[in-house]
Formats: sequence, C-alpha cells, structure tokens
Amino acid sequence: MASMGLRERQKASRRERILEIAKTRFQTDGYTATTIELIAKDADISAVTVYNYFDSKAGLLLALVSESDQLLIRQLKTMIARKPANLVDAVASFGQILRRHAMSYLTKSTWREVLSASINEGSSDFGRTYLELDNVLIELMHAMIVEFQERELIPASVDSAALADCLFSLQNIRFFQFIADDNRDDEDIDRRLRRDLESLKAVFSA
Repeated sequence: MASMGLRERQKASRRERILEIAKTRFQTDGYTATTIELIAKDADISAVTVYNYFDSKAGLLLALVSESDQLLIRQLKTMIARKPANLVDAVASFGQILRRHAMSYLTKSTWREVLSASINEGSSDFGRTYLELDNVLIELMHAMIVEFQERELIPASVDSAALADCLFSLQNIRFFQFIADDNRDDEDIDRRLRRDLESLKAVFSA
C-alpha cells in the first residue's frame, strides 16, 4: 500500500511538472510553435509519456485551463460569501476577478489560443469540457443572484437562472474584448462593463 502511495505521488508530481513546463512554453513560444516533443525534452521524459498523461497538446491546454478555473472558483466563492450590497458592483467584481486571475495565470496570447480552440473544437472533448467549465462559472453567478433575492435586493419574481446567464454572457463579451486587444487594460474593461450594467439597470428600473 505504501509503495502504491509513492507511485501515485510520483505520478502527480510528474503531471504537475509537465503542466508547468507546458505553461511556460505556451507563454514564451506560443501555442502553435510549442510541440509535445519540446515539452517532453524540457521535462526530460519521452513524448509518449506526455501523451499518456494528456492525450494531445489540446489536452494539455485544457488541463491548464481546468487547473486555473479551480483557483478562480475559490476566489469567486470568497467574493460571493462577503455578500456584496450592490448587484452592479458584484457583477463588475465577478468580471474583474476573472480577468485578473486570467492574467496571473496565462498571457493574453495564450488565452487567445484557448478561446480559439474552444470554438474550433466545440464538438470535441476540448470544446465540451471548456463549456462545462463555463457552466460552473454561470452557476456561481446564479448562486450570487439567488443570494441577492434572499436578501430581497432583487425581486423573487425574476428568473434567477436566466438573469445569471445574461449577466455572465455580458461580462464574458467584455472578457473577450480584453483578451483580444493587448491595448485594453483592466480599468478600461471594468469601466465599460459597469456602464453596460448601469444602462441595463436604468432601462428595467424605468
């Protein structure tokens, strides 16, 4: 049993090393120029070993996104637990946490590769898994809206699931703009998203 535990730890350690090397390669050389063979060489293992862990280069990229999302989810849950008093501020904070976390984990150019792969491989395992990760974030937005309803800050008659989907999509559009343009910074996107939200609030409050 002890021996099996050691093998599992070694396997997990090797997997993390491959991910760290892949992350560095994607950021410095770009997704297209990076090959499994280069990653394997940096890790001092065979390319076959990398394939055994991740199946493909897209699988490696998806594993990095999945790892990133687990950290992001914890940050979002912490923000929601603080019970923000204003929905505009809450959704803007949601988007800001997402953007800042994204930049702390991968470069804009690598995120562009992620988004491109999620579209181009929409019907593949990559596309489906990426969509599942997005659905987790939508559920967090939904939980935040339900919490607002419980505090009677949003009418109970509002379809919380539909609103969560709408607001997540809105901030996601601004996230795409942020990733697509190296000249757009976090403050610019935060200002634009807040303007979007305030405009919607004004329309439905009229």
